[in-house]
Formats: sequence, C-alpha cells, structure tokens
Amino acid sequence: QLSSRAADGRMMGSNNPGGAGGGGGMAPGTGAGGSDGRHDDEAVLTEFLSSLMDYNPTVPDELVEHYLGRSGFHCPDLRLTRLVAVAAQKFISDIASDSLQHCKARVAAPVKDNKSKQPKDRRLVLTMDDLSKALREHGVNLKHPEYFADSPSAGMAPSTREE
Repeated sequence: QLSSRAADGRMMGSNNPGGAGGGGGMAPGTGAGGSDGRHDDEAVLTEFLSSLMDYNPTVPDELVEHYLGRSGFHCPDLRLTRLVAVAAQKFISDIASDSLQHCKARVAAPVKDNKSKQPKDRRLVLTMDDLSKALREHGVNLKHPEYFADSPSAGMAPSTREE
C-alpha cells in the first residue's frame, strides 16, 4: 500500500495533522515564513515518490509506459510511471463507482407500465448507458453503436445474405 501520509491527504497541502498553530513540524532555526511549508511539502513528496518504488500498482508499468510513449512522453524514472499508474487506477475506480451508482439509480427507479415487470432478483447489470453517464461526468464523451455485430451480414435472414 501507499504510505499513510499520501492516504491521509498530507500531499494536498496540509502539514502536521495534530499541530494546530503551525509550530509542530518546524525544524530548529527556521522561521515562520512561507519557505518552511514548501520544504515540508517537498519532503512529503519525496517520501511519497520513494514509497512508489515498493508499491505494485494495478495498472502494469509496461502498459503505462506504452501509452506514455505513444503520447510522446519518455521518462526513465519508474517512480513517475507508477505515479501515472496510480492516477489511472484512481480514475478507473471513480468511473466504476459512478457507473455502479447510476446502475443502482436505474434499478431503483419504479417501472411505470406494470409492477409485475420489476425483476424479483436484485442483481445489478451495468450497461453502456451507465458507463457513458459516468464517463460524461468526468469529461469523457463516449459514443457507441446501438448494437454490435461480428460481420455486416450478422442478424440478416439467410436468403438475403451476400456471401
């Protein structure tokens, strides 16, 4: 797992969680100026990046390097590759969670035509509509055909197929 400092939100700018007044994490001999906060942020960032060397992300390093290379970004530092992998993992997790929420909302919506049409087993089936709604909330527009076919003649009557 990632270090606890990254998990508790310290990277986002908050310094010592228990130190009210800002004096808890200051090194001796440093003033209360703005440079101390920057030094603490750099130390937390350095520690976070070093913790990425021990972390094995869900998205493989090779996959991240492939897509970074396709976009023109080449970096030999494995820590940056893993940082992108963690960001991608977070994005995928958010999309999956939002899709699940859309699916639950769709299933919970009452059927207006006939109450007997409501399914008795409450299994959730994610649809492309659920996924596209979640992606749209994150700025990704997904356009998909109404159906998919293996070949242009799939679904046609055998007498009308051109082979």
